[in-house]
Amino acid sequence: MYIVEVIPLTLIPPNIPQILSYFHGDELPKGAIVEILLNNRKIKAVVASSNSLEKQKLSLKKVDFQIKKITKVIYETPQISDYQLKLAVWLAKYYYSPLGYTLKTILPAFAFKKKYLLTIPTEIVHRPTSQVGYPQIWVYKTRGLVRRLEPPIKETIDASGQVLIVVPEKTSINYFSENFSKKYRTSVVFSGLPNDKLYDTWQKSQFGETDIVIGTRQALNMPFKNLGLIVIDDPLHEFYKSDMVPRYNAVMLAHKVAKLNNARLILTSVIPGVENYYKIKNGFYESQNIEVKPQYETAIVDMAQEMKNGNWSPISKKLDQELLAYLRNNKRVLVFSPRRGYAGILLCGNCGSAVKCPQCEVAMRTHRAVEVIMVCHHCGISKPTPRNCSICGNHNLKMTGSAGTQKLYDIIKTTLNAARIKSPVLALDTDIVKNETEEEEIISEISKPGASVLIATQMIFSHRFYLNFDLIAIVNADALTNIPDFKSEENLFYQMEKLVNLSPEKMIIQTYNPENKLIEKAVAGDYIDFYDNELKLREVLNYPPFFKLIKLTFRHTNRDKASYVARVMTEKLKMAVARMRLGNEIKIIEATPAYIEREKGLYIYNIFLKVKEGHQGVNDLLKYAGSGWLIDVEPRSLL
Repeated sequence: MYIVEVIPLTLIPPNIPQILSYFHGDELPKGAIVEILLNNRKIKAVVASSNSLEKQKLSLKKVDFQIKKITKVIYETPQISDYQLKLAVWLAKYYYSPLGYTLKTILPAFAFKKKYLLTIPTEIVHRPTSQVGYPQIWVYKTRGLVRRLEPPIKETIDASGQVLIVVPEKTSINYFSENFSKKYRTSVVFSGLPNDKLYDTWQKSQFGETDIVIGTRQALNMPFKNLGLIVIDDPLHEFYKSDMVPRYNAVMLAHKVAKLNNARLILTSVIPGVENYYKIKNGFYESQNIEVKPQYETAIVDMAQEMKNGNWSPISKKLDQELLAYLRNNKRVLVFSPRRGYAGILLCGNCGSAVKCPQCEVAMRTHRAVEVIMVCHHCGISKPTPRNCSICGNHNLKMTGSAGTQKLYDIIKTTLNAARIKSPVLALDTDIVKNETEEEEIISEISKPGASVLIATQMIFSHRFYLNFDLIAIVNADALTNIPDFKSEENLFYQMEKLVNLSPEKMIIQTYNPENKLIEKAVAGDYIDFYDNELKLREVLNYPPFFKLIKLTFRHTNRDKASYVARVMTEKLKMAVARMRLGNEIKIIEATPAYIEREKGLYIYNIFLKVKEGHQGVNDLLKYAGSGWLIDVEPRSLL
C-alpha cells in the first residue's frame, strides 16, 4: 500500500493545501495521471510523489481526516515532466494562484487525450550558466529586426540549440516565420491552433526536431530538448499580461524559462520602458540600440486655437491641407485615433446627465451602425439612442466628447468628396473588424500602391512590420495621457515610438495643450530625461520598480456589502502587517471603489498592496484574502 501525494487539476483556493494525500495499492511514478474524488466530484490529478505505507505510519497517526483511495489510474506513464512541475510551482507561488489550476493552464489543449499520448524525454541538454550572461534589451526603430537577430539565432542553432521567439499577438508571427522558415526548421504556436498541429509541434520541440518555435505567450509552456535562446518582441505590450488565473506576465515567465533552461534572453522593443531602463542603469540588463532613429518632420497643432478661429472640427486646418496634399501626390496617410466609436457620449442639454449603461457606472458611447446607437465599452451591451433624458425628460440630447474612428471616417470622406479625390478611405478598430478575414481585407487594401487613408486605433500596431505611411496624424494626443494611471505618461512615449516604426515622412500631433513638455519630449523621442524624472517620483511614491503592486478585488451585486467586505479586509491586512512588523516592506492603500465602480451589474472595490522589491513573505499576508477575492500580482494598471 502506498500514500500518494497528488495535485488536483482544479480550482482550489490558494490559502488551503494544494497537494492532497490519497492511497493506492501500487507505487505510481511522478507525473502519472489519476482520477480522485474531491467533494464528491471526479477530478483528474497529477502524482507528485509515492511513499510506502510503512514509511508514513507515524505521520498518518497525527492526521485528523480519512485518506481516500485513488479511484482510477488514467495514465501510469508520466505525462507531466519535472520541468513543467517546476514551472507551475513558480507561477503559483509568484502570482499566488492555485497550483493545480496553474498546472492545468500551462498544459497543452490535447493533454490526457488518448490520441495524443506524451512521452517524457529523459535527455535534456542545458548549457553552463556561465555562458548565458545577463538578459539583453535591444531597442530598434525600423523593420531590420530579423536581420539583426540573424547572428545570435544562427550561433545558437549552429551549436545544436533551439530558439524560442515570443510575440504579443498572432499577427506578428508571420513576420518572423516568413523570414526564418526559409533557412531553419520552424514551428508556430498560438491559441486556437488545432490539436494535431500543436501535438506535432510539441513533439518536435521536445525531441529537438525543430530549430525555432515562434508563438504567442502559450509558446513559453513548450518543452525543449536544448533551448539556447529566447527572444521576446515588444515586451511592453499589454497582451503579455494574462487576464485569467494565474494572471501571469509572459515577460516574467520568460525570465524563469530562460533560467530553468540556462538560455540566453533578448528583449526587443521600440523603447525600453521605465522599469527596464531602471534594470539597465543598475546592471541587471545589458542594452544596445540596434537602429538609428529615422528622421521625419513634425508639427504640433494647437486645437484650442483652432476653436478660437472658428474651427470646431476634430480635423485641424493644417491636417486638412496636408491630407489633401499628400493624397494628390499619391501618398499614404494614417489618421491615428485614440478612440473607437462615433462621437463620445450623449449629454442632456438641460440637466447635464449622460446616458449611462444600466449594468455599469459609466457613460455609454455613441456608435454608428445603420443608425446611431449607444454601446457600453465595458460590458458590451448596446441600445437605441434615447429620445429624451432619463433623469429630467428633456429632449435636448447632444453628442459631446472626442471624435472616434467612425466620425473621423465621415468627416474625411466628406472632405475628399468635396475636393474630388477618389482615394480609398478605410477604418480599422474592434467595432469595424469582427474577424481575421475582415482585418486581412483592410490591410490588403491599404497595402496596395497609390494614395489611401486609414483611420485606425491601436490595432494598427499589429501590422507595424508590414505597413508604412508617408503622413501620420494623431488626432488627439491628450487622450493618450488622460487616463488616471501611473503608467499613462510612459505609454505616450511607447505609442509614439510605435508610430515612428511606420516610417513616416511627417507627423502631425493635434493637442489642446501645446505647451505640454511631455508631448514635446515624446515627439522628439527624448525618453531618457523622462525616465530619470519618473524614477525619482516612483521611488518617493513607492511604485514599481521599487515596490511591487498587488491588487485585491472584491465584487458583489450589493454596493454596501462590497464596501463592508472590503473595509473589513483592509483592517485584517493592516493588523497582520503590524503583527508581522512589515510596515516598511508592505504599504496598504485602503479599500476604494474601482475607477469604474459598477461593471456588469457588480460593484467593485479594490485594495492595493505595495510590496518592497525583494520581500519574499507577501504570500503569508495574502492568505487572509478568502473566497470571493481576486488577486492580481503586478496588475496591468490601477484601474
